[in-house]
Amino acid sequence: MNCTWQAGRNAPEDTQYFLYWQYSRYDDAKECELYIKDETGRNMGCRFENVTTKPENAYFLVNGSSKESQIQFYDEYIQLYKIEKLTPPSNITVSCDEIKHDCLIQWQRPQISHSNKDSCFKYEIIIKYKVRGISSPIFNINIHIFQRSNKRKKYLLKMRTAGSACYVSSAWGEWSAPVNFGK
Repeated sequence: MNCTWQAGRNAPEDTQYFLYWQYSRYDDAKECELYIKDETGRNMGCRFENVTTKPENAYFLVNGSSKESQIQFYDEYIQLYKIEKLTPPSNITVSCDEIKHDCLIQWQRPQISHSNKDSCFKYEIIIKYKVRGISSPIFNINIHIFQRSNKRKKYLLKMRTAGSACYVSSAWGEWSAPVNFGK
């Protein structure tokens, strides 16, 4: 998980920031272990490793210190699953049947810490050949049959994922690397 912030407009140059977070008020607060620094050495972000997303709100606090003046803190409760950026589907394969003119597209869902159900995701597929593109509808399963209009053409396929339930972000993730298929 990456978190970033900006220095306050009137923050003195010696201001340093520290980030703390916790899943609930009963958990111990954790300070950032790996700060992202700007060119002056000021903490402007944090990288957390191995974060598990839970449906509950997580509490974040950015605290600042300066010898010149008091610094206003910033805190917020965030449902992490709502801001999670999903990775593209993986292991995308395309198998074409030369007689039936159809191609079977299969993939694996993104790996997230809080769900292992295929039904939690929806997928969008774009298939292009030459200049024209075919935008497929959205699928809730990880298999799709594409009817080729011309089996002599070379096609390019890209996919992306969004959540459809199960405390998974409904925002579309990044597109996959292109997959070529056909002749």
